[in-house]
Amino acid sequence: MARGVQTRKPYITPQQQRAIDLFVANVIGGGTMKVEEILLKAGYSAESARQQTNIMAGIKPHLKDTLNWMERHRMMVMDQMDLKLDDATYDELRKSMEAMTHAIQLLGGKPTHNIAIAAEVRHRIDELFED
Repeated sequence: MARGVQTRKPYITPQQQRAIDLFVANVIGGGTMKVEEILLKAGYSAESARQQTNIMAGIKPHLKDTLNWMERHRMMVMDQMDLKLDDATYDELRKSMEAMTHAIQLLGGKPTHNIAIAAEVRHRIDELFED
């Protein structure tokens, strides 16, 4: 990037902001809403919510701060796993890390299930989600 050039987040519509707020509240609050349900509640049509690729592409840049926080939180949980074995159950810490990892994958637009595909295909998919 050239010196002095600043990058800005793209303009955000009120509908996108509602969806972002719902995503963050759902993930941070431990909700169970699926992406389609969140988009419907934010005011998107059923068809748009079902085929959410374009919507998520517009929302993703605005979720970076939340994703960064979640990554930091997950790292702190991982750091504490060995230290907390006497205080918290290992299973509690494992579940916390698992939930945070799933939420990061969900908000980051990555697959949330382990899909058995070739490494080459996985690499191409990952490239699609990189900034």
